[in-house]
This record gives sequence, structure tokens and C-alpha cells, in this order.
Amino acid sequence: MNSIRYPLALLALALLILPLPGGAAAPATPSHPIRVACVGDSITLGVGTHKPQEESYPARLQTLLGKRWDVRNFGVGGRTLLRKADAFDYSSALDCKPDVVIIALGTNDAKTEVWRAHQREFTDDYVAMIKAFQALPNHPRVWACLPPPAFPGNFGITEDVIRDGVMPGIKKAAQLTGIKLIDFHAPLLGKSSWFPDAIHPNEAGAKRIAELVAAELVRH
Repeated sequence: MNSIRYPLALLALALLILPLPGGAAAPATPSHPIRVACVGDSITLGVGTHKPQEESYPARLQTLLGKRWDVRNFGVGGRTLLRKADAFDYSSALDCKPDVVIIALGTNDAKTEVWRAHQREFTDDYVAMIKAFQALPNHPRVWACLPPPAFPGNFGITEDVIRDGVMPGIKKAAQLTGIKLIDFHAPLLGKSSWFPDAIHPNEAGAKRIAELVAAELVRH
């Protein structure tokens, strides 16, 4: 995926409204900024950056989108998408009644022992999470993210499993639920210097991820 950079003024203008299912649009107002729930693991939390509250990808995304948006970081370190492993508890994200949901899970699912034991359950568990958000009364837009690459891996996480197991499972879940994908993988290939521990992006990597998410919201 080629990188797309928007002048800040154009980006701000384009993000004043967010298309919703059925072609409607939800204008941001002072009383109700567009609420974005960033669901994920330690990468979403901001591990790898020096100041996660300012430099995690959700924090960078908030800066890009501006005050008409309310970006919330629900990242929790070590969590998996798989319900029988270290499953992410997304009840708080559901409770915040998001207008937009960005699901960035799957990296910890690529741990060799986790994937070996539960890979057949991955797509079904992903579909269940997506449908839980889709069932909210306000019917938020949901995106699934392909994980960043591993270089080549650490903490038991391997690039082979991410590429050949986790990513196909996410694509299938997205297809089954009719949602779109945001690719964190291809744009970051070759950027190993942005991943000092081979898994977590530093400030530059988190910034790039935020740009990818913002660009996707602009397009849709």
C-alpha cells in the first residue's frame, strides 16, 4: 500500500464528517464529537514509545483528527483476540458507545504456543468481536487491522505466523462481516529501525500507523 500524506488543512476539512452505513453522515458537534475506540494490545497502548500518552498511535490519531473527534485508547498489553488465550476484554469499549471501532489485535495470537493450540478458533472469535460492536444501537463503523510485521520476531511472536496465519484469518473475518481492513503490515515492511525490540513500534512507527488510520477514515 502506497503511503498517502495529506496537508493538515485538507485533512482537517475532510474529517469534519464521517460516512455511516446506508450513506448517511454523522456530523461532529461540540456536544458529540465522533468517538473512536482503539481496541488493541501493547502496540495500541503505546509500548515502544517514550511517552505513550502522547506518542501512541491513538494519541497521534487524536492530534491528526482534531477536536471534532474523541479518540480513546483501549490498548492492554499482552492481550489476544482468541477467547481461550489472554483474551481482550472489550466491555469497556462497548460501553463507551463508539461511532468508530479500530480493532488492532492478532500480534499476541501469533505466539507459537497460542497459535498452535487455538488457530482454528481465531476467525470465529474475531467475527464474534466484530458482531458485538456492530450490534450496538448506534451501529458503529468497524475496521479490522492487519498487524505490523515482526522483525523477525520476539516474545515468542513470529513473522511467519503473522503473515501466513493471523493475517488470512483477519481477512476472512472482515469478509464474513462486511467490514474494511487497514493494513499496518505492508506499509511497515522494511522499517525494522522503527521496531527496536522487533515487535513494538517506536514514535516514528506509531506516527505512521496513526497516519494510516486517519487516511482510511478520510476515504470512507
